Amino acid sequence: MLTYLYLDLKLHFDPVFGCPQHIEEWLSSGQGHERERAMNTTAHILEFYFNNLHVKNMVTFHNLGSLLGRLAPRCTDPNPLVRRAAIDCIYTLLYIQLRYEGFSLDYKDDSVERLITLRESMDNPDHSVLYKTCSELAKIISKRLPQQQLNTLIFMLIEGLVDSQSNCSRASSVLLNTLLKNRGAGLQDLVSEMLEVLHIRLQMISEEQVKVSVAQSILILATQHLQTVINTLISYPLPFDSWSCEMWIALGADSKLASQIMEMLMEKLNIMVPYVDKKESMMRGGLTKVATSHPLAMTCALKEMMLNGQSQEAVVSLFPQLFSSLLVRLGSSVGVTLPKDINSSGTNRKSPTKLAAGFDVCGVAVEALRILLARAQLDHVVKPLDQEGAWDKMKDPQQHITGVTLLARAMAKHAGPRLPAIVECLCPCLNNIYECQRVTITAFFSELLNHHVVTELMMMDVLMNNMMERISDPSCTVRMLAVRGLGNIAVGSPEKVNKYAKELLAAMSSGMEEKDDPGKRITLEAMSGLSKVLLYLDKKNVQLLVVYIFMKIKPFLESENDEIRCASIMLLGNLSKFGSGEPVFKDQIHNVLVSLLLHLSDPNLQVVKACKYAMRVCAPVVGSELITTMFQNHLHEDKSLHYGEFINDLTKYIIQDFPGMLNFYHITVIQFFKSNWAEVRAGAAMFIGFLLGNLPEELFSHINMGSVTKGLVMLLQDPDPVVRVKAAEAMGHFH
Repeated sequence: MLTYLYLDLKLHFDPVFGCPQHIEEWLSSGQGHERERAMNTTAHILEFYFNNLHVKNMVTFHNLGSLLGRLAPRCTDPNPLVRRAAIDCIYTLLYIQLRYEGFSLDYKDDSVERLITLRESMDNPDHSVLYKTCSELAKIISKRLPQQQLNTLIFMLIEGLVDSQSNCSRASSVLLNTLLKNRGAGLQDLVSEMLEVLHIRLQMISEEQVKVSVAQSILILATQHLQTVINTLISYPLPFDSWSCEMWIALGADSKLASQIMEMLMEKLNIMVPYVDKKESMMRGGLTKVATSHPLAMTCALKEMMLNGQSQEAVVSLFPQLFSSLLVRLGSSVGVTLPKDINSSGTNRKSPTKLAAGFDVCGVAVEALRILLARAQLDHVVKPLDQEGAWDKMKDPQQHITGVTLLARAMAKHAGPRLPAIVECLCPCLNNIYECQRVTITAFFSELLNHHVVTELMMMDVLMNNMMERISDPSCTVRMLAVRGLGNIAVGSPEKVNKYAKELLAAMSSGMEEKDDPGKRITLEAMSGLSKVLLYLDKKNVQLLVVYIFMKIKPFLESENDEIRCASIMLLGNLSKFGSGEPVFKDQIHNVLVSLLLHLSDPNLQVVKACKYAMRVCAPVVGSELITTMFQNHLHEDKSLHYGEFINDLTKYIIQDFPGMLNFYHITVIQFFKSNWAEVRAGAAMFIGFLLGNLPEELFSHINMGSVTKGLVMLLQDPDPVVRVKAAEAMGHFH
């Protein structure tokens, strides 16, 4: 009988022929007694084969890796008899290998002889003992196995990860990891293939312990072939499926290795092209930003790695770099679309997958940033951002700056000590060629200047210098944010305002003169910022520039933009304290008093409040105690004003205190008959009516009645009925 078995073995085990098929399926049978018979039969065949083996020349035992891959996992079979027989088979196989290598029949190898000792521990049902025995077995196999047989054994063990017997699948994972530790360094050419097979096997593994071991396998390979592992995993289809994610998460388990990988990914992320501009279609000429796949994959990889709780040490040590890289990545992801052929280019060899719902370029960056903050235990930063909907704002092109501002605010309030290193990392990125990245960083820096932590941690000079450089940036948005940041110094560190007085005044003045300013956003920030700065500037730093700034403000008082109108009026009020006692400034106040007076009936409530404030604080400069008292008693932001009575009384005081300026006042008022706002035109008609009604006859020579009559006649044709009524009333005051 054994002769026939031998012949069968000769056909299947011989180096010339393939692997055995007859017994193989029984070795992994679900029935214990079938596995026992199959294993005992295999043990007898191998022993007979060994005893009858005559080697004349040294040859290669090609099937050794395959046979060991089938037999070794059975060393932890639930059936103790199978376990013992499996060890016997391996013992015989290794001696067959030694015979093929030219050793004599009676040669005893120390490492192989250790299997006899291991065989005794097979009777112990304790799983921990069995798996330790497996590890020892793998070391023996590793020592005796030729390199050319290792590849086959590795892939057989990977296949064994889904063995029907959970004990054996676990044993396969133990054997695999021990072999990889001992011999994996020589498997460079197989790394990509191994990872792909592990990726496939992960989809079938249900044993949690085996999944953990597979994660360990990936970690071992990464310690030996880091660049190859990263290149392979990065090339997997986007969005990463759950098994690809598990593989990246596995790489976060070892702190030192995770740090290396994160640094490599960030280095690439910081230099790679984040997107390309493509034509939307042949019919439409517009360009759309389309993401490049590798930086997107790297962002996904960082996100997954940080999900591993064991990555915390690496995350904390690299926090400034990670935060900076992800913030810059966020900036270059806003409004960027996914490429249609995302998985069909570059090194990605897999077929394109259907993109998961909710997977978007900016969303990945935002999610990675949120995970980073959570992993770094900055819950106090995350909480307000969640509550304020900041994450969604960061993704929205229209609200991105607001979202980044909220992020900077939360960091300044709750993570101050982390900021100096972050600022140091971000500063070089302000010279990046991508406008969107500069916008994001400048928005972040701008808000930091709103908080005193900048001074406390000695970041003021660095941030100030960066904002001054950005004032000449080619991007309007960046320039606007730089001006905003400079204005914020007055809020965050008011004690520093006079130190930087020259730079701040120059920047704000330049901002108000900005020509390339769609929507006048830079102008608005310059005026708002200057208003804040003036509150803390010493008079000596401003006095020589008062009239110059005043002249810059004047054209904006009639701006159609409500915000600019309001900001210019507020700035006018804040500037007044520096002009008191200056005759030239007094003339300028009279110059704009009519505009302020008429805008008390402005349709925008904020403009009305700004006018009340400006007139009240400018009152002492006007040069009339009656007018000063009147302004300070009646012009309070939250109190209602009887506009008709106020105008009537004011004209009386102007006639009484400034008779020589009547010509100037009435000519100025007439100019507002053509105002864009009906309310202002009505107010102008009312002013002329009360002026004429209160004017003594001897002063009528100061009035150009021809111009007044012509103007009022024009207003009688005004489309607004209120204006027509006020014009008619004014005409009624004619003598």
